[in-house]
Amino acid sequence: MTLQELEVELTEGFRARGVDQPGLEARFILREAGLPANPDVHQVAKARHWLKERLDGVPLAYLCGKKGFYKSEFFVEKGVLVPRPETEHVIETALKRQKGARRIADLGCGSGCIGLSLLLEMPTARLWAVDRSAKACEVTMRNARFFKLEDRVEVKHGPVQSWTPGVQFNLIVANPPYIAEGDPRVQMSVVKHEPAEALFSGPDGLAAIRSWSSIAKRNLTDGGLFVCEIGTGQREAVHDILDKAGFRDIELQKDLAGHDRVMSAVKAE
Repeated sequence: MTLQELEVELTEGFRARGVDQPGLEARFILREAGLPANPDVHQVAKARHWLKERLDGVPLAYLCGKKGFYKSEFFVEKGVLVPRPETEHVIETALKRQKGARRIADLGCGSGCIGLSLLLEMPTARLWAVDRSAKACEVTMRNARFFKLEDRVEVKHGPVQSWTPGVQFNLIVANPPYIAEGDPRVQMSVVKHEPAEALFSGPDGLAAIRSWSSIAKRNLTDGGLFVCEIGTGQREAVHDILDKAGFRDIELQKDLAGHDRVMSAVKAE
C-alpha cells in the first residue's frame, strides 16, 4: 500500500463518520505518524489505529506525544491537558507587563508550556511549577530537560492550595480549571479524554480562580503580577475576585476570536 492509498482509506473512514474536513484529518495523521511514501505493514497498522482513536475523540497530541505551543513544541501525554492556542495570550500578557521578572511561578503547570515558554523568553529568570498531578509534574520536567532548562526549574507535586514555596515571585501565571461542572457546552471528546481536574472547578467554574488568586497575592512581591486565563463570561466575576483579593491595575486581554481570555493584575503595595 502506498501513502496515497492509505490517505484515501483514512479519508473515507473519517467521511463515513461525518467528520468535517476528512481529508485534512487524514493528512494530519499521516504527517504526525511520520509515514514514508511506501509504509510497511506495521506503519499501516499504526495509521489505522490512530484513525480508530481519533474517531473515538482522542486528541492527536496524545497519539503523537507532542503539541505546538507559542514558539516551541512540547511533549504531551494522556493525563495532561493539551495546550491550546488561546493560552498563548497568558504569555503575551506576562511579557508585556512583567518582562523583567526573575522569579516566576506556574500554578497548575500541566505540560509546563506556559512557564517554560516564559523561561525561553527570559534567560535570567527561574521557574517554580506546581501541579496536583504527578503525570503533569513528570511531563513538565521532561520538557524542561528537552529545552535544557532543568537547572532553572523546580517542580512541586501537590495541590496548589497547599503549596508553600518559601520564596516570593515577581510573576505568577496560571491556566486554572475554570469550567463549571456539568457544563453541556464542553465537547464530549474533551470530557472523555482530558483530565477533569484540569477542566472543571465547582458549580460556577470559579473555585480554583478564587483560591489561586489568594495564593498568588500571598506569594507575590509588592508590585508583582498575576496573569490568569479565564472562561467566556467570567470577566466581571474574576475582576471582583481580584479586586477583593487586594490586586490593582486589573486588565483584560481578549483572544483572537474576541472572547475574554486573560486577566492580569498587580499586587497592591
